[in-house]
Parts: sequence; structure tokens; C-alpha cells
Amino acid sequence: MAYYTQLIAAWNSVTQPPAGVTGTGLNGGMTTDQKIVAVNGWTVTGAIPTSTLFSGPQLLNSISWSEFSNLPAAQQQNIMLLCSASPTVGLLGGSANTTLLPVGMIVTYFPAGGVTITNLTKLSKGLTQPWWQAPVENGGGALNGPVSLTDTTAAGLS
Repeated sequence: MAYYTQLIAAWNSVTQPPAGVTGTGLNGGMTTDQKIVAVNGWTVTGAIPTSTLFSGPQLLNSISWSEFSNLPAAQQQNIMLLCSASPTVGLLGGSANTTLLPVGMIVTYFPAGGVTITNLTKLSKGLTQPWWQAPVENGGGALNGPVSLTDTTAAGLS
């Protein structure tokens, strides 16, 4: 039942949608199916997500030329390879998770508080995530997938 704690709280909240959430609020006149559609349409924006996916061009467009041009050639090549490795580049755990290659490389190569890190932070804060997917600390439901009738039944909501 702990898995559904955020869903239960949001579903039963007097404030609809819950604070920090954008979308259609739930009301007593809605069927369970209508409420599920509404919850799956909820989004959260403005917090740095725990995990972030950027496209290669988004990452490239966040990198300061002056900071990049001061990197040694091998580090420049690593950044270019990172940006072209796949259609999306995952930055998991924010800047605190330096044990993973993308984050470790970026926070090692670019100065804290510099233009590149500032740009990536702004880009992260501007991301809109589905409520069901966003971590609890970002105002979301921390669920593994969109809400279904099975979920509402298991949570005692239908």
C-alpha cells in the first residue's frame, strides 16, 4: 500500500489538482475512469528531476563555448561522443550522482556555478514530467507507469 501513498493522498486531496501539479482536478461527479484520465494528464514542472533525459542537441546547446574551448582535446572529444551516443542522454541523480558517467563527466569538466552547469540546471527545472512518473521529492506520484484501474483498485480508490 505504501507504493500508492502519493496517489491516495492526491486522489483524496481537498486541493485539486494537488499543489504544484498542473491539470484537471478530480471531483465527486467524475467516474473512476475519468479520474484516472485526469491523473494521467497531471504534470509537474519546476523542480530538478532525480533523473533527466536530454537529447544530444539539448546538451550541446547548454554547453558554454568558452568553457568547452578551454577543455583539453580529449575531454572535448568525450563530451562530443556523449552528446552523439544516443538520441537521449540520461543524467541520473542530478549533480550529486557523480558515480555515473554522464554526470561525473559534466561536473568534472565544467565548473560549478559556471555557464554550462547553470544552463543544464535551468533546462532541468524547465522539464515537465508526468505526475505519476515524477519522484515524490519533485511533487510526483513516483509510480512505475500511468495509473490504471488495477492501481486504483489496489489502492482502495475505486
